[in-house]
Amino acid sequence: MPLPRALALGAAALAIFTTAAPAAPVHPRDRAPAQPRCGAPGSSAFPITARLTGGPEMYERGAAPRTWRLELRNSTGAECRGVHPVAVLADRDRTLQPADVRLDFYDDAASRWRPVTLERTEEAENVGVFDGSSPEFEGFTVPARGTVGVRVRLGFTGRAPEGQVTANVTAVQRRTGDGDWVGESNDYTFAIEGTRDPADEVRAGEANTSASPDARPGHRHRGTLADTGSQRPLFAIGAAAFALLLAGGSLLFGARRSQR
Repeated sequence: MPLPRALALGAAALAIFTTAAPAAPVHPRDRAPAQPRCGAPGSSAFPITARLTGGPEMYERGAAPRTWRLELRNSTGAECRGVHPVAVLADRDRTLQPADVRLDFYDDAASRWRPVTLERTEEAENVGVFDGSSPEFEGFTVPARGTVGVRVRLGFTGRAPEGQVTANVTAVQRRTGDGDWVGESNDYTFAIEGTRDPADEVRAGEANTSASPDARPGHRHRGTLADTGSQRPLFAIGAAAFALLLAGGSLLFGARRSQR
């Protein structure tokens, strides 16, 4: 995988992590130890295989969210801790906005749904880290030779533009000060269609407070899981994200796994 893509997705994740970090300085003795690095040092193979499954082919604007599954499989003989998926959604016309999207993942350890905050890049993609917008969520632990399934629910507001959207997830291991790009999923291509009555969207939004992993609250639509592999257009990081990086971090996040 070329360096620009590694930097793009890694930098986007680091930028969002940076904005969520506490402003107060942390004494070195108070910092949590860095996670052991996933995979063999210098290896060209991703230690995590990510796979998107079970998603619908269409989402109705303003409808309740649809649920699908992200699988994280560890191909190594050691567990991988602190793994944060990074979702990227891009529509064909580049008119989809973060405010149009409702994206959550289910945290089994906390028995609750956690929101994914999306940021729009200069290239009009929408990027969001599975961090739950809370420091209490430290990422997923994927056991050696094991698989972790993550339930994801996705929906769109009644104002979302119609058309084709492609979603992809990159797995990043968050570490102290930087991180590693450790996996990448197949593409999930679906369509946003139709419009619901605004009253239905309000009712769907009220239902979105449910903590049940099988509940379908919120505002979502139906999509399609197309496994088209990793040969897709670059999802580029925008100037705003780079500004965040310059303010609080470095490009190490994406560079470590750049030679893929």
